[in-house]
Amino acid sequence: MTIHSILVVLHVLSVIVWLGFVPADLILRSQISSSRGKPGERNLISTYLKVANLTGIIGMTGVLLTGIFLVTALPYYSFFEFSSNHWLVTKQVLMIILILIVFLMLIPSAKKLRLLLNAPDNEIALHENETNKLNKVYNAVTFINILVLINFLLGITHRFF
Repeated sequence: MTIHSILVVLHVLSVIVWLGFVPADLILRSQISSSRGKPGERNLISTYLKVANLTGIIGMTGVLLTGIFLVTALPYYSFFEFSSNHWLVTKQVLMIILILIVFLMLIPSAKKLRLLLNAPDNEIALHENETNKLNKVYNAVTFINILVLINFLLGITHRFF
């Protein structure tokens, strides 16, 4: 098996992990909303943050590293070459947007939410501040999921156009 094949397999597995969070996101959000004000709500939110963190780290890091190695290893691909491979340039731009959203929106909001959840003086029900932080995390995750799906569709359909 060549290095190219190994990189492609790792790239695809990273995408699968990243896309695997989409159904988990929907399920966990519905469970969190159905447990609103109940004792298990904080644990569900904590689980949501852990799953989002783990799949995001594996997915984004894997896609980013294998994508960089694939572009540098293959002579017919390059970074931000607008004259050819428009699908790849679009994917690269979307990946930069994804990285910015993760580091500028998602991580700070998730850290603040985790600090609020772990504060010793919290009651069972979420306070308004915690709910606002959770909504910020939801918005960032939704936007990330949409961009990941667009990137996935560009990757699997580029041969047809």
